[in-house]
Amino acid sequence: MIFKDMDRKLLNIIFLGIYLMILFSAEFAVLNMQKTIISSIHDEKPDFKVEGYSVTGIAYTVFSITVWLAPSLISILGPQLPMVIATIGYICYLLAFSVEEAWAMYMAAVVVGISEALLWTSQGNYLVLNSEPSTLDRNIGIFWILFSSAELYGNLFIYFKMEGKKYIDGDTRKFVVYVMSAVAASSLFMFCLLGKPNNTSLNKETMKKEGPVQALKLTWSIFTTKNMMLLCITFAFIGVQQAFRCGIYSASVGFTLQFGDKAKQLVVLSGLFLGAGEFIGGLYQITLSGFTKKYKYGQSFVIGTGLVCQLISYFLIYLNLPDSSVFGNTMDKAIIQSSSNIAVTCSLMLGFADCCCHTQMYSIMAIMFPENSAQTCAIYKFTKGMFVAFTFYSSSHLGLHTQLAILVPLSLIGNITYNIVLRNVKNNLKKNDNSIEMRKNSVTTSEPCKELKEI
Repeated sequence: MIFKDMDRKLLNIIFLGIYLMILFSAEFAVLNMQKTIISSIHDEKPDFKVEGYSVTGIAYTVFSITVWLAPSLISILGPQLPMVIATIGYICYLLAFSVEEAWAMYMAAVVVGISEALLWTSQGNYLVLNSEPSTLDRNIGIFWILFSSAELYGNLFIYFKMEGKKYIDGDTRKFVVYVMSAVAASSLFMFCLLGKPNNTSLNKETMKKEGPVQALKLTWSIFTTKNMMLLCITFAFIGVQQAFRCGIYSASVGFTLQFGDKAKQLVVLSGLFLGAGEFIGGLYQITLSGFTKKYKYGQSFVIGTGLVCQLISYFLIYLNLPDSSVFGNTMDKAIIQSSSNIAVTCSLMLGFADCCCHTQMYSIMAIMFPENSAQTCAIYKFTKGMFVAFTFYSSSHLGLHTQLAILVPLSLIGNITYNIVLRNVKNNLKKNDNSIEMRKNSVTTSEPCKELKEI
């Protein structure tokens, strides 16, 4: 019976990864090209006054606000129905690009912001509910491999579609948008395979006792604990680097006309290598899952590896791309001769480092707050989302080299605060060997909160 239960949970993790892989094959491909697509629409329609970075900034601002309400909604609907609602929102966002009107783009930004809040809080909650302490690192790695491969498929399609194109014409734009929207819609079929986690009944009983208002209060009480406040500094760094990785770096590559006629195609190729880096990072996580459990600071080693890759990539980007490449098409020369090989290598390292950061955040939050995964995911996404939004807003005014100068110290500070929290958590667990059993047997919301404040 136990074997069957564990097998069902593993299947749920796999189906969750495939569901989001299909959905984000479309979303990542369009997001990676968003700045370039909007720029090409403006070239055809001068009255089209939309700034690509601002659209993404609005989406993350809405996301950061609404994510506080997501745990309350999950307490009523459970984790699965909000994911369906969010998927429909993502489809509407993709279709807005075919309208090519400013009002549609900004409305879509609001819709996708709300959808992201629902999806990622539900996803984190569902992943933790289908994991045990002994399988958590493995499950996160499996999920991340499937999810991160989404950057490969959609970008691969667009890569061949953009081959030889120096300019993205209207027919090409709409064809890409319609195909990606259809791909996103098909993810709903995979969602039907998701089963209910075996401990959902316990989770619902707890949630009913809380109610949506109590769920919101609990989120705030967790947010104000010492370790969570420290961890929020790490979340902030992850938000800044995610904005740079997802929307700023690839666009800067495409705007660097020193790459020649293949500059726009390099945008897609950059997305492909980002996905490859994420995929390798997921394999790395699974390979070291035993190591991270066996050694006290195994998780520090994983996130430290990501830090080294980030710092190397930032230095190479500084040399390879001109400062003005973040704003739009430029013939300015970089410090060295711009190399497409260096550009995609940096994408690979950024993707790998991003995976190291994200997987370790899920892991440490699940250890700290095993009974409150919806709340911790909401706090993580809120803090990260605020800094993603801020980074996109400021990207229209800060040169690429200035942004890199900000990322370097932030990455160091974020790594330090993560290790401080990890040390606190490990020391607390060492002092109380029965803490995991106490969490498992706890059915009240006050007991986990009290216990975790001590961590």
